[in-house]
Amino acid sequence: MGMILSGQLGPNEVVTERQIALQLGISRTPLREAVRRLEGQRLLHRQQSGALVVRALPIEEYMHILHVRRLLEGEAARLAAGKVPREELDVLRSRIDAVLSLPETAPLPEAAGEDEDLHRVIAAAAGNPVLEEMIATLRTRTAMFRFGRMPGRRKVVMEEHRAIVDALASGDGEAARRAMEHHIDQVRQTLLARLSGH
Repeated sequence: MGMILSGQLGPNEVVTERQIALQLGISRTPLREAVRRLEGQRLLHRQQSGALVVRALPIEEYMHILHVRRLLEGEAARLAAGKVPREELDVLRSRIDAVLSLPETAPLPEAAGEDEDLHRVIAAAAGNPVLEEMIATLRTRTAMFRFGRMPGRRKVVMEEHRAIVDALASGDGEAARRAMEHHIDQVRQTLLARLSGH
């Protein structure tokens, strides 16, 4: 899955089990199990010819997933407000500040995976394992769209994340919900703007 989510394997790229088994240094049996799981998560698709390809996420489906993520992650942020340990919030804040201090075009540091960590921490702190699992599944399905890689969006994303972290730290559930919903709305707006060529 990491090769798909990192962009090493792009949409519509053919995946051969033998090649990946060799590349990762694992036997084909556990790989087959992983492939079945990825097919179940709709990250891989088997064509009529039998070829396995990385599934391209149709834009309409991506928009539907964003709508559901907005509802679920907004609620998770509301529930998590005041419950995320201060140390975790401090780590997230320092990582946000480190990215904001970089020039827009500078490569991101190795530890800059705070987007995934932020959303994971919130989902876990919400205290609802079903909600946490649903959020993780939906985020996995949209992970190939990486707006954080777009330098022009990086600073705005970090500021949105800081607003979420500040709301969580304050314990204000409604502010946390609004900050998360705003963040996901901005992802949607960015995508629409790119599709329309603006």
